Amino acid sequence: MVNSFINELTITGNIFDPFAGSGTTLLASRTNGIGSFGIDVNPISVMVAKVENERYNIEDLKIFEKEIENIKNLVKSLKEYQTPFELADKVFNQEILQSLLQFKHHIKKIENQKVRNLHLVAWLSIIENVSNIKKEGNGIKYKNRKRTPMGYINIDKETWERQNFPIDKFGFVRNNLLRKLIVILTDLKFNYGECEKEPKIFNGSCLEFDRFFTDEIELTFFSPPYCNCFDYFEIHKVDLWLGDFVTDKKGFRKLRNTGFRSNTNSLNHKLIIYKNGYLERLISLFNPTKLWNNKIPNVVRGYFDDMYKLLSKIFQQTVKKGFVCIVVGNSAYSGVIIPTDVLIAEIAKEIGFSVKSIFVTRHLTTSSQQKQELEYLKDYLRESIVVLEK
Repeated sequence: MVNSFINELTITGNIFDPFAGSGTTLLASRTNGIGSFGIDVNPISVMVAKVENERYNIEDLKIFEKEIENIKNLVKSLKEYQTPFELADKVFNQEILQSLLQFKHHIKKIENQKVRNLHLVAWLSIIENVSNIKKEGNGIKYKNRKRTPMGYINIDKETWERQNFPIDKFGFVRNNLLRKLIVILTDLKFNYGECEKEPKIFNGSCLEFDRFFTDEIELTFFSPPYCNCFDYFEIHKVDLWLGDFVTDKKGFRKLRNTGFRSNTNSLNHKLIIYKNGYLERLISLFNPTKLWNNKIPNVVRGYFDDMYKLLSKIFQQTVKKGFVCIVVGNSAYSGVIIPTDVLIAEIAKEIGFSVKSIFVTRHLTTSSQQKQELEYLKDYLRESIVVLEK
């Protein structure tokens, strides 16, 4: 999709993604031989984006293959490894947890930084598969909690683990890791060294990107968190703790508070400066008795306050005739649709952009109760791409 927009808009200048995620926009820029910048508040995303967009030479591949062999030959340790993650014993079988921590300890001793980071990304990618939890909706769910026609039931943790994990837990974790490493090695053999334009990737808030670079931008292409109260740090909580990206609750809260104000955990007491009449009229329609959290009106206000600040900064660094493309989803609260795509277009016009188009890409679903209330407005519950031009 990013390639299509780069070609359609004939982009040759710098490309920016203020929510870089795993680096898709940056990779598309790189394969088109275009300079790019990315920033993300989630340190896991930054690591993945950097590893994905790194340049690897033949020597790196040789070292990588050698380290894969070392993983194959690693013997289970009798040492007991520690983690500050308080929920670790609940999230993992104890033997699997110790195996994961041993492999992480081994990987962190790899001298070649590029090869070490490749292994860490592979290690991070197996955590969910070997754990007792899965990412689902707005957080993590325990796999031993099953939905039945009569409601949810909890299967005893030890019973569920015996049914789902093999006797050789160390071998189970190692095989999962090796499969990922082999996939990465195959990708590198086909693609290493082909792309010369290495992007610049930063860990920080998108609202402060101008602290990291001041270059002109021809295309900004991004998908922000939707204004739907999903807390993406909650979804990645296990990976962040087990991967040592956070080591205490204070650090985890600080990370949450650095993000876009798209959920009740990210409000961080920031003042809401930008006011929008259309938005206030929609919020006035909220029925407080139907809101699951009384902070939701300020989540919505904070979201568009952050969006105004971000688009204002992007406008300043965008070249004349430059473009901004935003993939975004609308949301609904207490039967009231928040048309995020249209509101972003209105905000952009206030700042000085012209709105080229709003592409509707697909329609979204909501809770069964809201679905009935919103039947006559269902066309507005959608995912869209807002295209702006300076």
